Amino acid sequence: MRVFVGLGLSEEGRRGVEKVVKQVKRGHWPVKWEGSEKWHVTLGFLGEMEEKRVGEVVEAVRLGVKGIKSFEVGFKGLGVFPDFMLPRIVWIGLKGDLQSMARVYKGVRRELEEAGLELDKKPFKGHVTLGRVKKEAKRKQRMELGKYLKKQRELGIVHKWWVDKVRVYESRLKTEGSEYKVIASIKLEG
Repeated sequence: MRVFVGLGLSEEGRRGVEKVVKQVKRGHWPVKWEGSEKWHVTLGFLGEMEEKRVGEVVEAVRLGVKGIKSFEVGFKGLGVFPDFMLPRIVWIGLKGDLQSMARVYKGVRRELEEAGLELDKKPFKGHVTLGRVKKEAKRKQRMELGKYLKKQRELGIVHKWWVDKVRVYESRLKTEGSEYKVIASIKLEG
């Protein structure tokens, strides 16, 4: 099974992001938008693993968040990977108590590595992926989308997200895209 660890959005956070996505969708951009049930911040992607090792992942996450209290973050503006000239991935950025989020990230990864589990080596950039630019999108369309999104970098979003749990997910690949299933939720303190 394909496994990753992440922070799923609260209902209030999801409502705020939904408003932003609805606004951007009006531009009819060549983007395959992720469903709101998939929105999360990835803390670590473990990839394919034997189902019997999932318990090790859950225990490592539990140890990694020990002593960390719940915290609040907000959303700020839209961004893209790799750059605004030719975007491939559209995301929304975060603000607020990012120090606590970094503590969760470091603690979880440390414990997963100590358990002998291999993780992706990407540097942490707290964000929520909203969509992926379709492969058939023309260069000009990508450039126009990038220009539009660049203007949305400082978007004001009033909704907050109370982060109170870390989730272990299974990612199932299907012909129409991936589907996520929560395997375990580990509560933060407070």
